[in-house]
Amino acid sequence: MLLLFLFGYQDVTSISDGENVTTNVHWSGTISEYLVTFDGGYQMILLPGDMYMGCPCDIAKSVAESKSFHLEFCWLETPDKRQRLVRTYDVQGLAVSSTYFYETKL
Repeated sequence: MLLLFLFGYQDVTSISDGENVTTNVHWSGTISEYLVTFDGGYQMILLPGDMYMGCPCDIAKSVAESKSFHLEFCWLETPDKRQRLVRTYDVQGLAVSSTYFYETKL
């Protein structure tokens, strides 16, 4: 996963189980030591142990402008398996949902 960030972009393809739907997402941005800042105002802080935390670049601004946002914490279980916990906050900054992902690289 960390090698992915060395190039400053991330392509994510997901296929829904039971449905023939494929979604491709392309993010690009800049890297400064342990901080990856993506175009559009999102950042990932690379942590030791193959972990990262993702959040808006300016959470206070999201709350001040009454915009919802999400925080993400991710860790690699093995080189081909990762777990993610995403928490979504509403326009007032109150937690409205938590979503857990268990992802396997094919």
